[in-house]
Amino acid sequence: MPNAVTLTFSYLCLLLSFGTFSQTFVSPKQQVNLVEVYSSQGCSSCPPAEKWLSQFKTDKRLFEQFIPINLHVDYWDYIGWKDPYALRAFTKRQQNYQRLGHTQNIATPGFVVNGKGWNGWFYRQELPIDNALVVGELSAKIDEQQVTLTFDAEQALPPYVQAHVAILGFDQITRVTRGENRGKALPHDFVVIDYQQSSVKVSNTQLTASLPIPNSGKFESNQKAIVVWLSKRFDPKPIQAVGGWLD
Repeated sequence: MPNAVTLTFSYLCLLLSFGTFSQTFVSPKQQVNLVEVYSSQGCSSCPPAEKWLSQFKTDKRLFEQFIPINLHVDYWDYIGWKDPYALRAFTKRQQNYQRLGHTQNIATPGFVVNGKGWNGWFYRQELPIDNALVVGELSAKIDEQQVTLTFDAEQALPPYVQAHVAILGFDQITRVTRGENRGKALPHDFVVIDYQQSSVKVSNTQLTASLPIPNSGKFESNQKAIVVWLSKRFDPKPIQAVGGWLD
């Protein structure tokens, strides 16, 4: 019969074998720019924009100064190909940008840098990254089931803000059989493979909240990243963002 010491040792080994997953990402106080690319597998003009987006995987400024995010919309699904990455929430987000005057139109590929429409990609311009604004430090602690956010803002926040969590997939390949891109194998990086958002109550300049980790099991990706950002409750323009590679 095993003694108490043996049982205790066996129990500890069992706990260690399961382990716990935990990562914490912390932004600088300067505003990290969210670079949003609105795309669709049903759009023949989008593959060049997504190829351009892929270059940022090795950019030294990644996650420290800016975070690219590839959001697929669903308004091209009607022409014959249903985009598996498309979410209605991203179509509404793009519509809200136009409704509030942050962008001039709704189109793919569409670009929003730090909450403002940007057409520079069409003219081969450099990204207009601006980290001069000091907004506060955003921290995101990730474990197996949830992400815990804390934000220490430099200025008073509105009573409620919107918290967003997105899991990004990389080296995704989809073989398209219908629509404008039929016959093509489309690659995607920084593409959102699942997403959650929640309204969060704020106390002056302090925010603490917990959100469930989005379930990204629908898509296989050997490399993943997480992006967390805050915005006003009814305005998609980001206040601060943080993210990084998931172990």
